[in-house]
Amino acid sequence: MLDLFELTAVILSVTTIACWINAKTLKLPVAVGLLIVGLAFSGVVALADLAKPDWAVGAMFKSVEQQIDYPKLVLNFMLAYLLFAGAMNVNIAALIQRGWAVAALAVFGTVITTGLIAAAFWGVCALAGIAMPVSWALVFGALISPTDPIAVLAMTKRTDLEPRLQAQLEGEALFNDGVAVVLFKALLAYAIGQTGGGEAAHTDLVVLAQHAGIEAFGGIALGLAVAVIAVVILYAVNDWITETLITVATATVVYAVALHFGLSGPLGVVAAGLVLATNWADASLAPHAKEYLRPLWHVIDEGMNAVLFFLVGIKAFALDFTPMALALMAAGAAMVLIARWIAIASLGVIMIPFGQRFPIKLYNVLTWAGVRGGLSVALVLSLPDIPEREAIFAASLGVVIFSIVIQSMTMEALALRTGYGSAKVNPEATH
Repeated sequence: MLDLFELTAVILSVTTIACWINAKTLKLPVAVGLLIVGLAFSGVVALADLAKPDWAVGAMFKSVEQQIDYPKLVLNFMLAYLLFAGAMNVNIAALIQRGWAVAALAVFGTVITTGLIAAAFWGVCALAGIAMPVSWALVFGALISPTDPIAVLAMTKRTDLEPRLQAQLEGEALFNDGVAVVLFKALLAYAIGQTGGGEAAHTDLVVLAQHAGIEAFGGIALGLAVAVIAVVILYAVNDWITETLITVATATVVYAVALHFGLSGPLGVVAAGLVLATNWADASLAPHAKEYLRPLWHVIDEGMNAVLFFLVGIKAFALDFTPMALALMAAGAAMVLIARWIAIASLGVIMIPFGQRFPIKLYNVLTWAGVRGGLSVALVLSLPDIPEREAIFAASLGVVIFSIVIQSMTMEALALRTGYGSAKVNPEATH
């Protein structure tokens, strides 16, 4: 059994090697490359286990891998800094212009998508002969419905999208993961505690909805309050090291306090990050702080991205790739795309009476840009040991792999073809 420091050393060492392999051979974006290297690593371990079972390579790998608490690592640690870094880099002016569209997709779009995916997943499982209660189908819908902020932000960095569209995708991803986490917790509590239909179940849902609202709005209020205090302190300080540490402390304090009081940490750090992205906050920074702050958060962002997507890749080792599992993986990817398109189109239809008409190609771009990633994997791994977990995990992994490898890699071509993007020059390619 490895202690925390030893386990961290193993994860960072293997991830660094994976980054080197990707940089030297695949030369793919970090999220895509590390996911593929992780999947390949899992495959090599599985083949070694088959070829030399007496070496017990798979057992050793599994014993180390099972010590990694994915939900705690992602939901209680990495998400705080990844979302904060993403929010600090959002184009505030463009986000404000698309505010209503972002709110609609992040809130109503997530709820609609959750319901559509749940219905489709329940139907697919019924056809496959898998007993999937509606309550657990709803849990799957909630954990897979949000576009993953980490994956979306990584994609938009390398795709030169129209500014308002980019701000909408980034804003939606930053907010809808917080909405989805709140929704997931409520539906998970309902699924675990459900004893049947009737008035009791209805009352439970009403109470859970009230708690979800308090969690969401409480998290946002906390993030705004702490960020405003941080900016006031920044104006009183003229030392770039202290100012840089204040931004790190802001993200940490908001997330820790939110978790302690049962509020939404993801929504809290997003709200705080957006405050620190304003011109008001920028004017409070010393020149050296402006010079070093962005690179610091860029390193934090990219480094944690690398670790997260490599871990997602090696987690595939836990799945038994039976024909049923492969079918669920393929069905999961298809149903999520269809559900997202219907949800976006439904919101578009609602806007017609208000004089807003959107072309079909925009629906297609928004649908294809709905990349899922490590957040969904962390949520599915936080599920209790139930009979339905294997099917939910298979479908979730299929969606994530398809999203990261296929959708994110072809998004630039789709944006160029539809007129929502332009060719982007990679500055690193000149070095």
